[in-house]
Amino acid sequence: MDRAVEQLMLIGGTAVLYSPGVVVEQRQAAFDSILYAQLVANKNAGSRFDDDERWYAAYRDAYRQLGWIKLASTHDLKVLGQPVRSAQIQPLEAWLKMRSIRAEAVLASIKAGLGRSEAGFPHLLKFGSLDQAQGSKLVIELGILKPGPVLDLCCITLQTGTPVSGVSLNTLMREQVPGEEAEFSAVSLALDNGRFQRQREELQALMNAKDAQGDYRFDPYASQAGANHD
Repeated sequence: MDRAVEQLMLIGGTAVLYSPGVVVEQRQAAFDSILYAQLVANKNAGSRFDDDERWYAAYRDAYRQLGWIKLASTHDLKVLGQPVRSAQIQPLEAWLKMRSIRAEAVLASIKAGLGRSEAGFPHLLKFGSLDQAQGSKLVIELGILKPGPVLDLCCITLQTGTPVSGVSLNTLMREQVPGEEAEFSAVSLALDNGRFQRQREELQALMNAKDAQGDYRFDPYASQAGANHD
């Protein structure tokens, strides 16, 4: 991926970038799967903020049930804001590089997408952050959707010593939050379309109903007069 992905969709605590080459049917399948996996994890494992390891395991298992096949995965921990040797590559950048995705393009695309609406970043934080007695806990996932469809997902878990309002997405992605430890859990998934086809319509109807109840999805590229659902 040598250029900025053009569009952004927010689904619960996941910010998904996708290119115009992803056809509508594949886009719908991916968006519905992401929302379904989050809701199933909430039901089976409780809040993502209480036991994020258990929640993330349930989240990934939900994709498997839908017919998504794991291509690769990784897990890493890092204390942010510390100087490192120039030869060292950071966890998020390393994952993106392994998937042939330029970190600069991802950052530019997310900033461009969120910049289209003042409601974008607050929408993401509504599902991906929790204010606590001392600071906040962030559990935010960045996603790249490519034709196939193929999903590259990287979940970032971070406990901040300051309110989340004081941490910008740019600072988070550049891994510059001083003194904080971040956990990176990434997975790449490809959809078995034949297996998924049997449940496509039912899943879409169910996720549309759930989204109407909880307003989980936000499209910064929707027309000003239009609804914010895919």
